Amino acid sequence: MKYAKFLNEGDSIAIIAPSDGANLKYLDNAILNLKEMGFKICETKDIRNSKYLVSTDAKTRASEFLKVFCNNDISHIIAAGGGEFLIDILPYIYENKEKIQKNQKIKYVQGFSDISLLNFYITTNFDIATINANNIGDFATKKMESSNMLTIEFLKGKYGNTLVQNSYEKYQSRYTENKNEGYKFDKNVVYKSLDNKSRCEFSGRIIGGCVDVLTQIIGTKYDNTTKFCKSYGEGQIWYFDNAELSSVELYRRLKQIREVGWLKYANGILFGRRASETIIEDFTYEIAMKKALDGLNIPVIYDVDIGHVMPQFTIINGSYATFSYSNGAGTLVQKLI
Repeated sequence: MKYAKFLNEGDSIAIIAPSDGANLKYLDNAILNLKEMGFKICETKDIRNSKYLVSTDAKTRASEFLKVFCNNDISHIIAAGGGEFLIDILPYIYENKEKIQKNQKIKYVQGFSDISLLNFYITTNFDIATINANNIGDFATKKMESSNMLTIEFLKGKYGNTLVQNSYEKYQSRYTENKNEGYKFDKNVVYKSLDNKSRCEFSGRIIGGCVDVLTQIIGTKYDNTTKFCKSYGEGQIWYFDNAELSSVELYRRLKQIREVGWLKYANGILFGRRASETIIEDFTYEIAMKKALDGLNIPVIYDVDIGHVMPQFTIINGSYATFSYSNGAGTLVQKLI
């Protein structure tokens, strides 16, 4: 697994829009905050645009990504925002995959939601670590939220090659109307075990993302997942973030993921707090997970600090991770090995 070097003061961070553009209510404040931390900011040309749920056409979005990814003057990449149609840029990236393979300076691509498909593709196809963490708009708050600050501290090398994160005390149950003013964490964080175990621990290469979009590549030429999983003999910790799926659709996606063999070498699964609450009749999310994953005989922990419901962990796709669960709380340790 290939990891980026830690950032130094004066390094350049590029903001890209491989899916939709940035939320302009937050972009300038986020850029200002990162500049005050000592970084130079490079905006690709379409991050302030949004039409038909994308920043620009797919070929241009792919070209802008490849340009900054292969630019040795850029040290880190953050997505402008999530979106709906990241999948459309993969054909153009695939056509130019040798540029990624020959790139001389490894850098992390950071983002989540729709961006997790890009991260997943890069890590599983090129053995390059990527970061599932907040997009640029979440860095706009007057006082930097602790999980966002942790991401920056990791990137600057404060924690070295081992990142330890404990479950947070509170989470935000309602969407923030104005991120510039900060978040309102109002509910207690309680991790849950799908089989009601009081404690467990499991390890492996951590990989995953937003389940809404990951399944789009199953059966396509972009799907190198089973080979990737087999190549790392330690097995995997899979993590999933559910943005919009109903309980029934979550079951269908997990069933597809399982049938195609992605979970063959899994040692454990983490589910983030779901942003959707669309339960179909009596078919709950818990039943969907149990029904889809029955017989795997591995720990499944849910309502973890991952994904669309803040705060969220900084997850380094491809790192070697250990997750420990005990009575409603958890610790994620990731090592850059």
